[in-house]
Amino acid sequence: MISMLRTDKNSLLKDTSAETAVTHMIFFIAALMLAISAIAFISADVQSMIASSGTSSKLLSEQMRTDITIINDPELIPYNNANSKYKFYTKNTGKTELVPEYVTVLVDGILIEPADVDIELMDGDVIWRPGDVMILNVTTVPSPLESGDHRILVAAENGKSGAMSFKT
Repeated sequence: MISMLRTDKNSLLKDTSAETAVTHMIFFIAALMLAISAIAFISADVQSMIASSGTSSKLLSEQMRTDITIINDPELIPYNNANSKYKFYTKNTGKTELVPEYVTVLVDGILIEPADVDIELMDGDVIWRPGDVMILNVTTVPSPLESGDHRILVAAENGKSGAMSFKT
């Protein structure tokens, strides 16, 4: 009987299944921690992508509803010799309200500084509503423009623009 107890005692000391179980448990917990970290990281990226796509779809929707038309006669652009300004009539032909202060003007691909553009709404409002006409009095460099073909581009704050070729 004593020998049997010694054998059982020695077999318990030699049994490594408890150490294996502890090792497996440590690896399992480490794997869970890595999986949770990966899920948190991916979740943050997915949330960022969802927010970004929502913003870009809103901008695209706004661009689709925005339209600007320059309604001058391209053969006869009014020019005021007294103040050296060309007068362009632009109409908001879209469905969105625009802020005149955020309108950008380019003539022959050259940006016209805001100080060189006098903006006036025909109805005296501060918002450029759909159907309203806005008058742009533009000082160009050189002023007056050389005789020939030119191009004006008027862009809204959302990037939508209207353009027209004209002669001077």
